[in-house]
Order: sequence, then C-alpha cells, then structure tokens
Amino acid sequence: MDLSTIRKKLQKKDKSHYSAPEELVTDVRLMFWNCAKFNYMISACGSTEWLFIPSQPDSEVAEAGRCLDEFFEDKLKEIYPDRHFPSMQQDDSDSEDVESQN
Repeated sequence: MDLSTIRKKLQKKDKSHYSAPEELVTDVRLMFWNCAKFNYMISACGSTEWLFIPSQPDSEVAEAGRCLDEFFEDKLKEIYPDRHFPSMQQDDSDSEDVESQN
C-alpha cells in the first residue's frame, strides 16, 4: 500500500473508491505497517513464521513514517473520538505482493 493508491481510492470516480472510513483507516495503517516492516524493523525467520523485532530507525524514511503514523492516529482520535477502528494484524502486510513482484 502507498499514498498514490490511497489517493486514487479517495476519488469517487475510481471503481474501488472508499465507501467507509474504516477502509481508508485500514489502508493507511497498512501503509505505515509496511513502512515499519521494510524500514524500521529487523526480521528473523522462526520455525514456522516471521518475527519482527523493533530496532532503531535506520533511515529518515523510517523516522518520518513513525512520526506521520503518530500524527495520523492522533488526528483520527480527534475526528472520531467515540469510534474504534480495528487494529492492524501482522499478517495484513502486503509483503507478499512485493515478494511476488521480485
């Protein structure tokens, strides 16, 4: 997931446009999850699954992603104070899409 895809889905003329705030929030959180996964974390393969161990940010991209994620979550609480949006699940990452493109 990336900002250009999110922007496209914000346009009503797009056939896959967002029809509910939850869809937008899910995609934005997926984008931040992927940013952290590919720029901020060390991955280690366990016996049956991948484990993601937080590390220090290794790039400006990682730090910018973390800051923007915090800003987004704060604004989300401000705009929807009484609404709960589902949290991201680790297996929601679209890393499979990236791997299949390589």
